[in-house]
Amino acid sequence: HTMYGETEEELLQNAKEHGIKVHGYTEEQWNEEISKKLEHFRKIIKKT
Repeated sequence: HTMYGETEEELLQNAKEHGIKVHGYTEEQWNEEISKKLEHFRKIIKKT
């Protein structure tokens, strides 16, 4: 379990909402950002 959610899908959805609300990303910016960070997220998920 991570602070974002139970599954990868849930985690990415929550992280996206957070990124858009808190950091002011647009949908497009977020998608670019997440494609870079996806591997990183997956490593975090595997560790938990």
